[in-house]
Amino acid sequence: MRRIVMLCAIALASLGSSVSSTSAQTAIDDSYCTQISERDKQASDGYPLTDAGSILRQDRANLHRYGRPDRGDDGDFTFVSQNARAQIPQLVTNGNSDPAVLDEIVYGTPSVCVNVYRNHMDVWFRY
Repeated sequence: MRRIVMLCAIALASLGSSVSSTSAQTAIDDSYCTQISERDKQASDGYPLTDAGSILRQDRANLHRYGRPDRGDDGDFTFVSQNARAQIPQLVTNGNSDPAVLDEIVYGTPSVCVNVYRNHMDVWFRY
């Protein structure tokens, strides 16, 4: 009986630690909403951007580096530096965004919201 109680205690303790680590992995680091414009679809040196990650990166550069936000652009704390913005395409690739949202970023001018996590970001339509 004592052995069963000990095994149950160990199982509960490990379950608690796994829940804690999972919660830490999914904690939102930052969140913002933004309006994607045609200006966000051109790199600073003029060439066209053709993927959602690069367009979202330029959107943040237009806000932070050039001080030219679109109406509807919220600020964020994560992408203030150029090095941080350089991570955006990979964060989008690692994320769980609906492909229709990413396509609309490339082919339209949607209003979207973003949750930024340590290793990925998720994007969805703003309603």
